[in-house]
Amino acid sequence: MMEREDMRRLMVTLMAAAILGAWTFAGTRASSQDIAEVTAEIEQVEREAKERHRELDAKVDEINKTIQREAVEAASFRAEVRAALGVRHGSN
Repeated sequence: MMEREDMRRLMVTLMAAAILGAWTFAGTRASSQDIAEVTAEIEQVEREAKERHRELDAKVDEINKTIQREAVEAASFRAEVRAALGVRHGSN
């Protein structure tokens, strides 16, 4: 009788440990998968941000070139106006 009761206790303990182990493994597995998905999403966002940054850099460069070109054209126009009016640069 005692042997049977000890065996029963052992089986209950082993079953509880097996269920707890399986539950813990499943929880850890899901967490690892979630972390992998979040990591992949973060990497995608970083790639998109770098691409937007490159696009913005290109647009800023284009704007700077346009401003420089406009400044040169304005200086050229002022020089033509001064020449047409007979005004020397630096005289009032």
